[in-house]
Amino acid sequence: MVWLSILVTSLFFAATFIMWQSKKKQLNKRIWRQVQVENLVKVKQHKAGPLEMLGESSLLVEFTFNNISYCCQTAFRPDLYESFKAQKATFILIDPENPKQCYYNACQQTRYVKLWVNLSLCLSACLILIALLKNT
Repeated sequence: MVWLSILVTSLFFAATFIMWQSKKKQLNKRIWRQVQVENLVKVKQHKAGPLEMLGESSLLVEFTFNNISYCCQTAFRPDLYESFKAQKATFILIDPENPKQCYYNACQQTRYVKLWVNLSLCLSACLILIALLKNT
């Protein structure tokens, strides 16, 4: 029982820390740079790529930043895909310190962290309930 409470507590603190880091990165909009998409390919993969996008359709985006060509995998966004296919100027936001990190990926990571926080809170409530029932 003690090991389970330690596990739940560590899960809660790890998820809270990751959520705080992600929110801090999202809110600091001065660091994100807008770049024009040069090429866009719709891909579906199940074994490789960012953890937050496994099993979902994604986009492989090619762009140039500081005269260097980069490629970034991001979650599928119909508006981005349709805009590029219509040959309109299409832009994404990237982190200038890590150009392979797209803004939309940072948003996707937060979605799963919220699940971890809620799961750890539910497990904590169950542990407290079990402890209360044992004492009565």
